[in-house]
This record gives sequence, C-alpha cells and structure tokens, in this order.
Amino acid sequence: MVTSTSEVRTQSVNFTNASKRAAIVPSAADKIDTKKIAGANLKQLSYQQDGYTVSKTLLAKGQQQVTSVQIAKQALAVVGRDLQAIKKILSTELITQRAVSPSAQSSANHHLDSIKHTLHNAKSDGLRVIDAELKVNIDRPITRTFSVPGLNVQRQREHSELIKLSFQQLGTVVVNIDAKLSDKALVSQIDRHVIPFGLRASVQDNGDITFRANEHDYQSLEGKVQVVGQGHRYPAGQANTLTIKPEPEGIEDGQLSLNNREQIRDTLVKVNQHLRQVQQSLDDIKAYQAVLAKQMADAKANTSLGDVKQVEEKLSQLSGAGNQQFSATYRSLAAQANVHRHTVVALLK
Repeated sequence: MVTSTSEVRTQSVNFTNASKRAAIVPSAADKIDTKKIAGANLKQLSYQQDGYTVSKTLLAKGQQQVTSVQIAKQALAVVGRDLQAIKKILSTELITQRAVSPSAQSSANHHLDSIKHTLHNAKSDGLRVIDAELKVNIDRPITRTFSVPGLNVQRQREHSELIKLSFQQLGTVVVNIDAKLSDKALVSQIDRHVIPFGLRASVQDNGDITFRANEHDYQSLEGKVQVVGQGHRYPAGQANTLTIKPEPEGIEDGQLSLNNREQIRDTLVKVNQHLRQVQQSLDDIKAYQAVLAKQMADAKANTSLGDVKQVEEKLSQLSGAGNQQFSATYRSLAAQANVHRHTVVALLK
C-alpha cells in the first residue's frame, strides 16, 4: 500500500529575517503650519521627508490654497475699485462745500453694497476668504465679535440682577449678575451659559463683555439682541431691542453716514483706512504666493522615484514569496490527489 501525506501550513510572508519584522504602514497625515506673513494670518504649506503619499497630499492641499488665494486676490481688486469710487464721491462733495446730494449718497451706498456682495460671495469650499476687516482668511471659518450696549462687568457691581438675553434664531439665556462674584467668575459663568448657542463670552479691558460667533450665526442676529433686566442695568418688563456693536467694526457693518461735512470727513478717513488694508492684503498675498510656490516645488521634488522603486521592490518580494508558497502548497495537494480513493478511505478510518 502506498500512502502519501503532506503538511499544509498557513501561509506567512515576511519581508525581512526573523529578528526584524517589516510592515507597510500608511504615511502620516499632512500637517499645515500657520505663520504670519507681513501681519496677515495665512497658512503655510509644510512637508515631510517620509514618503510619496505625504507629498501628493500636500500638493493637493497646496493647489487648494492657491485657488483660495486667487479668489481672494480677485475679490480685493473689486473691493479696491469700489472704495476708490466712494473716495472720489466724498472728496468731490467736500470740495464743493455743500450738502451731499441724494444722487451722490445713493451712488456711494451702491458701491458699498457692491463691496458687501463681493465679500460675501468670495468663497472657497464654502468658506469666505476675506473677513469684514478686509484681511485674507485661508482654511478657517470666519468669526465675528460683538458687544451688547450696557453689558459691562464694572457697571453697577453693587447690585445683583437677573438679565435675560435673547439672541435671534440662536436662543435665550438668563444670567445672574451676582454682586458677590469676581469679574472673572462672572464672565466664566456667562460663557458657560452661551456655549450651547455656539457663542463664547470674554471681557475687554474696559469691562465690556464681548461675544464671539461664527459668521453664519452672527448674520442670523441681524444686528439686534433683546435684553430684559430688573431695573438696575436694564429696565424691567418689556424686552429692550438693542443694536449690537461689532468689535472691531468692519466695512460690512452699517451704511455710509453723509449728513454733514464732519460725517463726510470721518467716513473719508475710514475709506482711506480700508484702502490701506486692501493694499496690505494684496502685499500679503504676493508674499504668500512666493512662499507657497517654493514649498510646492519642494513637495514635488520629494515625490522621488526612489520612493516608488522602494514600494515596487517590496511588492515584488511579496509576490515572489507568495508564488513560492503557493507552488509548494499546490504540489502537496496534487500528491494527495494521486492517492487511490480506497487508500484515503482507509486512512480516514
């Protein structure tokens, strides 16, 4: 009787010897460093020297930032032209030494509305790329800060008072202005109360309490907040509708006031400030584009053939080892298949 047995073991593939185990693991996620260039918060593209996947990811990220910066550059050019038009109208009205004509007022407001429209629509991947202060904003949501008139931790601190704040479309919160609490503890208490509404509270040096919200929530307030007090800081009874104060005030906040020469001068000063900021932002973009171009070139160079060859070599080792194991297993199974059927039955018994 001829019997044949063969041991079939589970397949195991190692790239190195028994003392060193090797594995292919994904490269680390890309990291983007944030630096300030010429006073503007613009994210810089960084890269690592550890693999072609990181380089490709960073190249894609860099391309996205290039697109965002280009959108910001085009929007700033449009905003600059509208600001120049407003400046020309104001300068002309000052020279004529007469009241602003209705047509001039309407034309100035038309250019301001155009600026607001441009800023609102200058978006990349759903995020605005220029904030209300005409500063470039890349890869992060825009936030707005505002204060409520009269809400000050130093105001009438000898009185305790329950105050109800109603933020339109966000919610209503009742805060206890406890005279026994320190200013810091009071602000922390208010902050805890407004967190569920997506707001954060802090205090300025002058004691004013400020609230920070994302752009969408800030717009939903429509510039108003309702306040009810107990007669100390705010009148009791019916809610008082107060106009919130942006901190700082941006170009999107309010309309142009040109009722007299003093207001025209003040508005002209603000327009000149906005024009200087537009120029500063354009300079920031130019510097950022130069840095980004260099870093993208470095990232492309990092995608070297050596990285690709190394991976291909490992895949070849895996394929070769797998083929050898498969051949040995196949030969063993073939030998078993050649055993006579009655012999196999006898062995099973």
